[in-house]
Amino acid sequence: MPTLSCITTCKSRLDQLEISLPRLLALADAEVIVVDYDCPQGTAAWVRAAHPAARVVKVEDRPDFNLAKARNLGAATASGEWLVFLDVDTLVAPDFGEAIAPLLREGAFLLSKPRPPMLWGALIVPRADFEAIAGYDEAFEGWGSEDEDIIERLTASGLRSETFPGDVLEGLPHSDARRTLHHEIKDHFVNNCINYLYRQAKRDLTRHGSGLTLTERTQIYAEVRRAVLSPAASSVQVGFRQSKLGDRAVLASLRYELAAPVPSPVAGEDVGEADG
Repeated sequence: MPTLSCITTCKSRLDQLEISLPRLLALADAEVIVVDYDCPQGTAAWVRAAHPAARVVKVEDRPDFNLAKARNLGAATASGEWLVFLDVDTLVAPDFGEAIAPLLREGAFLLSKPRPPMLWGALIVPRADFEAIAGYDEAFEGWGSEDEDIIERLTASGLRSETFPGDVLEGLPHSDARRTLHHEIKDHFVNNCINYLYRQAKRDLTRHGSGLTLTERTQIYAEVRRAVLSPAASSVQVGFRQSKLGDRAVLASLRYELAAPVPSPVAGEDVGEADG
């Protein structure tokens, strides 16, 4: 069994995978898993032909890219003790394995230090602990927040957040247009606002003792998304507990007021966060 399972995902990023994958495959004591998330460039076929040592997960009929789902699918096939999640535009240095080996300790997950936006997606976590929290939250859509969400949940589960040297990773720059190519909402700023509010609602519901299934989380996400995108909406209300008071039903809920729209960053501004 390898120590590391390196997981990367690809959707219309084959040119970047051609650069990043050979570096991953050169690591010792590591398996490499590539998730072809309905990539129109034929990623799975290319990997199998050019780099048969890599394992491939092929996903069909998914026109919209869901990074959380893609990463969970990769993790489900992993056999290593530690999961290494890296965006397809992230390059590992030859000494990546040696740099992180002494830092792999029970009860902790690792983030890069420094952690610039291009490396926000880099996460090293024990596979058992990742599985214990059911991985990434697949209710997230579009760009942003799924990486911060899993860090919050790993921390809440009792794991310590520790670091590894960020200089063993390097990001490949790309435009925001590529970042949102397979997302319904093209404005990453707006999408991140939706995802942030959904994340806040989840935190609040958890504090109120509400355990949420994926179906329930998806419904909450849809409520938040609908409200944020509606010009007429001034608030979003999320119900979380129903009980009886005599013959009457009592619904407890959380209400979030929506402020006036905040302008997006200047068009063309690159906020830097990577995705696969």
